[in-house]
Amino acid sequence: MLWQAANLVHLGYALMLVALLARDVLWLRAALVAAQSTLTAYAWLTGRPSMAAWNALFVLINSLWTLRILRERRAVLLPAALQALYAAHFAALSPAEFLRLWALGVDGAAAQGQRLIAEGERPAQLYYLTAGTLRIHQQQRLLTRLRAGDFAGEMSLLTGAPANAEVEAEDGVRYRAWPVPELQALRERNPALWARVQSVLGRDLVNKIQRASAVPAAD
Repeated sequence: MLWQAANLVHLGYALMLVALLARDVLWLRAALVAAQSTLTAYAWLTGRPSMAAWNALFVLINSLWTLRILRERRAVLLPAALQALYAAHFAALSPAEFLRLWALGVDGAAAQGQRLIAEGERPAQLYYLTAGTLRIHQQQRLLTRLRAGDFAGEMSLLTGAPANAEVEAEDGVRYRAWPVPELQALRERNPALWARVQSVLGRDLVNKIQRASAVPAAD
């Protein structure tokens, strides 16, 4: 009996080593469940109720995390209207993450000449342009134009600094907008997801810089 229990403790620690070597968080959690279940059995068989109770608690916690990760990774069918948009601009997120982010925003429209972001102020919202054109200017000097698929206000969101240019609607502008407090709450709640959102915004910034350097702005 003691020999069998000794095998259990060695197996439990071997599984814990596997967990520490796992690169994927799902496999890490699953290996910890197996390791701590084995150590719970060892502790129970050798008359260590306190050790068994603690490891049973760890099994419960890691089991809940494993279920949560599986739920987040399950296949998600994107609505047809969002599939092309997701593939083109949000592929750094999983479909489930994209839908979670998208649900935090609201659709809107802007008339020609309407100002969405004021120079020198922190934007209240992050904008994603779905149709039309936005004019970016400083003291009426055109810097560039944004088109469908571009974000506006992302630099201020990422840096916390006021906007350094005006953002004004030109023609047929429609957008998805996320209130900054909602995004800040998302950053606090889910730092891993926020890191992937930042990669989406960073890619957008790179694309806009490349376009601006390739084509001089003109009124």
